[in-house]
Amino acid sequence: MAWRERDRRQDGTTAELSGFAWTPDRFNPRVRADTRMPRAGAVPPDIISLAYGMPDPALFPTTGLAAAAEEALRDPARYAVALQYGNVGGNPLLLTELGRKLEGEEGRPVEPGSLLMTNGSSQAISLVVQALASPGDVCLCEAPTFLGTIHHIRFQGVRTVPVALDDEGLDVEGLEREVRQLEAAGTPPRFIYTIPTFNNPVGVTMSIDRRRALLDIAARHGVPVIEDDAYRDLRFEGEPVPTLHALDREGLVVRLGTFSKIVAPGVRLGFALADPAVIERVLAFKAEGSTNGFASMVVGTFMKGGGLVAHIETLRAAYRARRDAMKEALAREMPAGVTWTRTEGGFFLWLTLPSRANMTKVNARAAEERVVALPGTECFPDGRGTHNLRLSFSLQPPDRIAEGIRRLGRAIRAGL
Repeated sequence: MAWRERDRRQDGTTAELSGFAWTPDRFNPRVRADTRMPRAGAVPPDIISLAYGMPDPALFPTTGLAAAAEEALRDPARYAVALQYGNVGGNPLLLTELGRKLEGEEGRPVEPGSLLMTNGSSQAISLVVQALASPGDVCLCEAPTFLGTIHHIRFQGVRTVPVALDDEGLDVEGLEREVRQLEAAGTPPRFIYTIPTFNNPVGVTMSIDRRRALLDIAARHGVPVIEDDAYRDLRFEGEPVPTLHALDREGLVVRLGTFSKIVAPGVRLGFALADPAVIERVLAFKAEGSTNGFASMVVGTFMKGGGLVAHIETLRAAYRARRDAMKEALAREMPAGVTWTRTEGGFFLWLTLPSRANMTKVNARAAEERVVALPGTECFPDGRGTHNLRLSFSLQPPDRIAEGIRRLGRAIRAGL
């Protein structure tokens, strides 16, 4: 059966030539709508990208991973597991090493059956959303938030009710109001989604008082909490704050994490930590089976030898220098009226332009200046954020960050 060929006319219409018609009605309704998530592509070398939270390849632990791969492939007992179809829950070595790491962070043992490996934290988000909600359900989500989560929730047909952030994280008073209103309307929320530590895109961290208040609201109303904890290891200053999962005593929190930020995105390894009853349900949606057995064995071997602990210290120093370079450049280059957040870790700062700024002119001048930032509208489920930009300091070295902010400052001045 041939594909339908199309002859595109100059007026934009098409003429059918031959073959089978792949018309929109032949697809799942979910993919008929525009549910595509913006994706980072190759950026020309003369463009400075401050848009996407990608780690710098120069910081990948290639030597350590190569040694770990060689070690794993020399051992028949290891490579027999690494190269075979694996356990749907995850590679045993990686589960063991990750469990030890999480026990140190949580201050309590990781219960058997409570940890699941996934294909990056993006898959973890998708699986947990599917397990907790059905199309037509409602969830509560901090705003602004990770654009990928907005995509996953929207793709599953779940309606998002946004809850504002401030300097201490999620507005818990606003959260309770929304919960009560949804309950009164007969549509109680299926879950609450938050990035409490070094929020993406704002960079703020939820205070411990807010965390306790959030858990109190969740417990009183019986609402699960999805804690996206992608950046916890990348703290540059200040004291660590306990995870929501560590503070939770009701079994309501599902903590998600990833190796993309602390090893490399290409290993495609993430995890979910939750009550075993939750993990059991999430597993039902993991139709592809095991998660990358080879990468799991390599990363597990890397962790067992102490390589990850040392590498995280290297990353903290590198990203601290980049964060500082961005802060200093913003202070030099931004015109009056432009504000930005401060962060003690992670990858991002959040820029707010005055309402009088002409964003069309800002974007046009930024294109001329060959600098890219992520529009704030991508980080809201309802189109807000027109005068915001998310700035990432993870990909570029300090000198490129400084130059990128200099170019961005010229673009913003053009819009003011």
